[in-house]
Amino acid sequence: MADRPDANDLGARASETGQLLVRSGIEIVHTLEAMRDAGDLLSADLESEDHLFITRLLEVDARGGTMTTRWSESKEANALVMDKHSVTFNANHAGLHYHFVADHPREIESRLQPAIQFSLPGTMLAAQRRAAPRFKVPPRVPLRCEITLGPMSFDALVVDVSLGGIGAIIYDPSIRLDVGMIVPRARILLPGHAPVLAAFEVRHVRTVTRAGGTIAKRAGCRFIAPSAGIEALVRLFLSAVA
Repeated sequence: MADRPDANDLGARASETGQLLVRSGIEIVHTLEAMRDAGDLLSADLESEDHLFITRLLEVDARGGTMTTRWSESKEANALVMDKHSVTFNANHAGLHYHFVADHPREIESRLQPAIQFSLPGTMLAAQRRAAPRFKVPPRVPLRCEITLGPMSFDALVVDVSLGGIGAIIYDPSIRLDVGMIVPRARILLPGHAPVLAAFEVRHVRTVTRAGGTIAKRAGCRFIAPSAGIEALVRLFLSAVA
């Protein structure tokens, strides 16, 4: 039996050119299994300004040539996925960013819950996640984030951002965001530009004292999707403060 590919080995191979095209079916299956076991988030580019498909892997079937994901929390995003012939996924795992296409989405039941099954990808593109500088947002630039969590909506102030998809927000201390929470829908607003739809994962939360003595919560976040939209937003922000 072939040795199980090691994430460090893939990372070393990717670092030689900045990215690596994985064609081995064994490596693809093992990488997807590792993502499933780690509970990594997968995001799909639906080419929609209103909906994001955020999910996790449930099953990887090498013999059947399929992978199965959960439904996302957005019914509209699920419907968009089911209408497509193929879906482009992005995921971060073990220090690498993965990009791959899965075909033929179909509705099934897995582990007593509705799920979506896809054909296994034929290739995966792995790229090094290089450290990107973070930029503090000057008070004169009101970069806001409108967040929707179920029936609740609130505004937060974006206080730093990076091209690597990391940021921090300040918000009312009465609102509870827990570490590990997924915020599937947020609109980031830079005055004079179209809003950017995003999803993010809460990485850490702490209480801070703002200028003037008011208390607030600060959450460090990692943006999940769409990375292209976030990068466009950050570049707009940088041009605005230059």
